[in-house]
Amino acid sequence: MKSPQKYIVVSLAAAITAILAASTSTLAAGQADLGPTGAGPLTRLGPQEATTYFNYPIQKLKVVVPGLNGIKYDDSQKELPLILGSVAKKIADVLPRLPDLISREDVFHFQSTPDPNTPGGLPAAQPWGRQYKYLLQCRRARDGSTFIAESRVDAAGKPVEATAGGFTAPRGYGFGYLWLFFSAASQPEFHFRYLGEQMKGGRKTFVVAFAQEPSKVTHPAAFQVEGKAVPFYYQGVLWVDQSSFDIVALRTDLLAPLPQVHLKQLATELTFRSVPIHGYDAVFWLPSEVDISSDQGNGPSEENHRYSDYHLYHSTARILP
Repeated sequence: MKSPQKYIVVSLAAAITAILAASTSTLAAGQADLGPTGAGPLTRLGPQEATTYFNYPIQKLKVVVPGLNGIKYDDSQKELPLILGSVAKKIADVLPRLPDLISREDVFHFQSTPDPNTPGGLPAAQPWGRQYKYLLQCRRARDGSTFIAESRVDAAGKPVEATAGGFTAPRGYGFGYLWLFFSAASQPEFHFRYLGEQMKGGRKTFVVAFAQEPSKVTHPAAFQVEGKAVPFYYQGVLWVDQSSFDIVALRTDLLAPLPQVHLKQLATELTFRSVPIHGYDAVFWLPSEVDISSDQGNGPSEENHRYSDYHLYHSTARILP
């Protein structure tokens, strides 16, 4: 019997979605299809490749990623294969058991600059907040692949389209899926660097920096605006629980700015927590909060997503068309 890890292919339906400045109404969307299993050895990114903080000295890296303050730095890479293999094994174990889930999602958004397109001349600088029901559905094919889709409904029970514009529409979605990037199927698309140990969220964690290697990414995320789609790639830092190898926290940044669409910044900070599901004999590590920051040249934009009250989704509580 072949290893099940070989067949874990996660297709994220519009899973990696960027944030646009309030002056536009189009969302950027990307889809990631994770390929064959296997991970290569650590290699260093050269200066001829994208601008990256992957190789920064630890003191400079702490400035870029303040969440690293307090790390016990270790420049040895001997722990890296065990960490990556254990994270991949954990994902391979969790993914087949992950049920359809629904939760409460509170979204808060702030755009620093005015938007002439807002209704009634409402300034974009005015923060807004919305509450949704957030649904994650898992679909498993006969070949062992898993398809994960997300959707939302508002307080009136109406679906919230991911590509819908509007001043008070969420401008980020799907970032909670990014932990799937570290499956055995996806790891070959990344360079990894072990950074050391750190307390995070009250847990002892291993800390790993990562950066996508563009030449190996078959389905990069794409930033879409005004009919133009520009692929982009990720770098970031991963915090992994030392005892369970669950992902405790995850930060992502652009590997390089996108001058074609004036995108200077796109950063996410995800926090995960252990969630027991009532009526289901399992505990899963699920996103509890996602902070998204972006800058497309018109000033910074921030969006915060908070997730609570995860429970099983049943067809009797279906999302209406």
